[in-house]
Amino acid sequence: MEQFVKRLACGVLTIAMIGILVGCSRETPSTTASSDRAPVGYKAIAAMNASAAEKADRSVRTMSQEDKIGQLMCIGLEGTTFDESQKELVRKYRVGGIVLDNDNMESKEQVRAFTKGIRDTANTSSLMPPFIAMNRERMQYRPNLMLPWTDPKLLSKQGLDAVSSLATRTAIEMRDLGFNLNLGVMVNTHSFYSYTSDVDRAAHIGETITKRYAANRVFTGYQYFPGGADYTVPGMKLDASKASLMDDDGRVFAQLIDATRDEHPMIMVNAVKVTSIDANQPVSLSKPIIIDWLRNELGFEGVVMTDDIEVGAAIAGMSIEDYAVRTINAGSDMVILCKHAKHIKAVHDALTQAVADGTISEARLDESVRRIMLMKFSNDR
Repeated sequence: MEQFVKRLACGVLTIAMIGILVGCSRETPSTTASSDRAPVGYKAIAAMNASAAEKADRSVRTMSQEDKIGQLMCIGLEGTTFDESQKELVRKYRVGGIVLDNDNMESKEQVRAFTKGIRDTANTSSLMPPFIAMNRERMQYRPNLMLPWTDPKLLSKQGLDAVSSLATRTAIEMRDLGFNLNLGVMVNTHSFYSYTSDVDRAAHIGETITKRYAANRVFTGYQYFPGGADYTVPGMKLDASKASLMDDDGRVFAQLIDATRDEHPMIMVNAVKVTSIDANQPVSLSKPIIIDWLRNELGFEGVVMTDDIEVGAAIAGMSIEDYAVRTINAGSDMVILCKHAKHIKAVHDALTQAVADGTISEARLDESVRRIMLMKFSNDR
């Protein structure tokens, strides 16, 4: 009997040991997939030893849908002080960019405080740092605020060295004031604001400005694809063929896309119609122009931003909400809304609903967000 008990005890011990060994050798569920999609802050991703492209990919995988939708919006703000109501707008809608104009600026100290408030709010609210933009070429000259921008045609005649010098000084100034995006590089050759009517020279001027701004950690945005007319005239219709445009301003954009790819410039679109390519929709709502031509044919991989969609929607005769959704689906990545808080809410709600019901697919949303985040991570500007 005693011998039986000993054998039984040994058997139980052996079974227990086998169970322990089996338990120890059992594979634990992999957490790689879930951790790769777990929320990670912008600072943590920025600090990763990885390329800008890898950081952008990681951001897209881990960002909330709310943050992604906010990245599509670049908003204007009222007043000269970044007050609590404006902080709440930035926090609530988690916007990808903010554009300031002459009405927001009084002095260097005031502008620095304004832009610092934007950055601090994004930082303390765990937001992706926004673009802080102005149209530098159109800013009114005020001696206590910023350098004068030389008349474009006169600057062109002075040569590329003069262009480079002015671009360097104004980029340093913009950066000192807290800006990281200049939305005002007019590369069209038919505008009142054009530098020249020579397309090759226009491309060289645009390249020089963009490279000097990039060297001083300020992004640029080219106005307005595909050119061929004065796009500052609202509601204009252009009948030129694609072939003739490619011998005109289209060639400027093609050269700039190749020459400044590493500087990650934006390209801006607005509500002008190019009827030979899309008889029904303005450029900002046209897949044949933005996706088929600009992206697929010319190879532009960067961010496409609209001009003010409050103006575009009025010209197109549709609601601002519908316009915002349609321009994203047509290939735009960011929309500008100038100042009206009710429109900011309306557009945010419309984009949110469009993603929820599949009008804007998650893949389409992620495509735009990745481009925006690649730009933001490309030089930690």
